Amino acid sequence: MATPVAHKGAAAGAKVVAATLLDLVQNESLLEASWEYFREEQTANESYVPFISDEDLPAIEKNADVMAEFKERLRGLYYDPSEFDSYLEQLGVEYPQLTRPEQE
Repeated sequence: MATPVAHKGAAAGAKVVAATLLDLVQNESLLEASWEYFREEQTANESYVPFISDEDLPAIEKNADVMAEFKERLRGLYYDPSEFDSYLEQLGVEYPQLTRPEQE
C-alpha cells in the first residue's frame, strides 16, 4: 500500500496533468505549437519501428482455457451497436462531454 505522502504526490501530479490538458483544449494556438514542437524537435530524428508486424498473430492459444471458462459470463458485456450509440451508453455510464466555453 502506498504511503500518504506518495498518495498526495500522485494526486498533485494528476492535477498538473489535468490542468495542462485543459490549457491545451482551451487554447488552440498552444495546441498547435505543442504539436509543432513535438514533430520538429522531439521526434524529428526518430522513427517508430514496432516489435511486431502486421502478419504476427496474437497467441490466443495461451489463454484458451480461461477464455472458454468466462466466455458466457462476459457475453452480456459485448457491445451491441444496433441498440446503443456507444459502449459507455450500453454500460449506463454518463460521461461528461467537453465543450468549448462561450466566447464573449
